[in-house]
Amino acid sequence: MKVTKSSAYALHALMYMVRHSTQLPATAGTIARAEGIPSDYLVKIFRQLVKARFVRAVRGRKRGYVFARAPEEISLLDLFEVVEGHPLFDDCFLRHCECGGTVENCCIFSTWAEATRQIKDLLVQTSVATAAWNHPEHRFLSLSESLTGPGTKEGPSPAESPSTRSATADLRAQAS
Repeated sequence: MKVTKSSAYALHALMYMVRHSTQLPATAGTIARAEGIPSDYLVKIFRQLVKARFVRAVRGRKRGYVFARAPEEISLLDLFEVVEGHPLFDDCFLRHCECGGTVENCCIFSTWAEATRQIKDLLVQTSVATAAWNHPEHRFLSLSESLTGPGTKEGPSPAESPSTRSATADLRAQAS
């Protein structure tokens, strides 16, 4: 199973809404800027979330999105399956095997079925609200940031002493 970037963006958008629930409605543009998500891409994702009745669009002067369902009622499995457009674990990962993929005749599929059942259970038990309050707030990194790290330089400046680098590293660790 691999969750696509669309699902990750959807989850981060909804976690933003949970964390900023007193400031809703929030526009896709506001959320996109705050989370580092491409705005046009997020608008498409919100269309899916509206269709699934996770959120609803508010029109008028205070436009944006609000929750249509309580975030405590939206499981990660529901969210991922809506965005992905299909069940996450619907068949054996060895799709081209000739065993027929049943629990009775294939040890590998039997193991796969049990493992995916446990993952499904965890995703069903975890709500968007729980995820929001138990996940560090951050932005998606741009390509250059992902290669060098957020807020880092290519290397230490000549004026930086080892103790300065150590103190800076300690502060970054505390912030994350």
